[in-house]
Amino acid sequence: SRKVGNLLETCCTVMDLKGVTVTKVPSVYSYVRQASVISQNYYPERLGKLFLINAPWGFSTVWSVVKGWLDPVTVKKIHILGSGYQSELLKHIDQESLPIEFGGTCTCEGGCENSDAGPWHDPQWARPAWWEKKADEKTIQNNGSKIETAQDAPATEPAPIAEKAKDETVQTAAA
Repeated sequence: SRKVGNLLETCCTVMDLKGVTVTKVPSVYSYVRQASVISQNYYPERLGKLFLINAPWGFSTVWSVVKGWLDPVTVKKIHILGSGYQSELLKHIDQESLPIEFGGTCTCEGGCENSDAGPWHDPQWARPAWWEKKADEKTIQNNGSKIETAQDAPATEPAPIAEKAKDETVQTAAA
């Protein structure tokens, strides 16, 4: 975000379906669905674009049904591409950011899918967050918790129960 001068808060994912047959489509759908649930619950609105490349014949038919159950905003972020995907992918992703196997020029050590390459490693852009500044600057210092076990936690006492709540009984409805 600092390098480009504006907030970057979404991601672009490329999922290669090469070798996936129509019989494996339910497994792929299950994986995408689970990943979507995790993304939606823990990283809401972070999906910028999802490219499913090398989509097998028939996948588009399944997609035409499935997308009817999804939010139209989400559907616009998902792109189903066949084996001739390179030119479309390069319209959205810089060639130097795309792995060679997908038509780009990126060759990260250990493979691009495991890479942590990015401007956050450049000292110019990797400065501490505002809450991590030194204590002498009169700001909060992020040192993490010193509590490692339950015994290290300070003793606490339960909050007092209000008098009205003590006298009330909980009733449940029988089905």
